[in-house]
Amino acid sequence: MSAVNSELVPIIIVKEIIDQKRELERILSKHKVKEPEEIEKEIEEGKLPEHPSYEDFLSALALRSNIEEMKKLARDLIGEI
Repeated sequence: MSAVNSELVPIIIVKEIIDQKRELERILSKHKVKEPEEIEKEIEEGKLPEHPSYEDFLSALALRSNIEEMKKLARDLIGEI
C-alpha cells in the first residue's frame, strides 16, 4: 500500500465511526434510551413491541461493538503514521 493510501485509511475509519455513531444515536433516541440493553429491558417489560424493537436492539449492540473495534484500529493506524 502506498504511503498516501495508508495515511487515508485512518481518515476513512474515523468517518465510518462518525456514521455508525449517528446511526446508534438514532436508534437509541428512537426508543428514548441511553444504552442498547435498555431496549431489551423495555421489550421484556412489555413497554416496547418485540418487532421491530428487538432488531433495533441487535443493531445497536452491533454498532456499539463495531465503533469500539474501529476506534482501536484507528488508534493503532495513527500510531504507525
